[in-house]
Amino acid sequence: MKTLSFLIFLLFSVSGYAKTWGPSKPADPGFDREATLDKLYNLLAKAPDENASREIFEHVWRTWMVAPDEMAAESLNQALRARGGYEFDKAIAILDDLAKQYPMFTQAISERSYVYFLKKDYDRSLSDCEKVIESDPRHLGCLSGMARILIRHQQRYKAGKSILERAIKWHPRIYERVLLKEIPDFILNQKSEKDNTV
Repeated sequence: MKTLSFLIFLLFSVSGYAKTWGPSKPADPGFDREATLDKLYNLLAKAPDENASREIFEHVWRTWMVAPDEMAAESLNQALRARGGYEFDKAIAILDDLAKQYPMFTQAISERSYVYFLKKDYDRSLSDCEKVIESDPRHLGCLSGMARILIRHQQRYKAGKSILERAIKWHPRIYERVLLKEIPDFILNQKSEKDNTV
């Protein structure tokens, strides 16, 4: 664990976060999201235990939340506060504007997907996740969210199994692996189809 913690410290001391309030913070100059995620996913796939896995995934989540600038960070934080206060429509409106202004900041779309999920608007939630996955095929938040909707809420077991297996590839201890127990045995025992089953 000491070695793992040291590796994460080195990783984030190079690409540190600006000291602003909130889960979302603006990127420091030179911050390379993809390179940071590459290193974290590599660590996550090899995590020796549950504690290490949770620690690494926390850094993955923090990396997703790094915004292009202070304005984007504050907008995302406003949306998160609205969501936390069950002001779902307000959160969606903020995230709509954020996604339009910063089309490459896919976390805005990911967070909007979660708001739709909370509203039980599963089709829109899936649609947003698909948009995120097009840009970031390893986005575990959207992969796990899609698997949850497909398996638990829509009983689309083959598609859900395929998506869930993609998430498990990057995060072998991901919580949503429990969804495998909800897939009928005859589907669970089939070989996975291609990833475009959604």
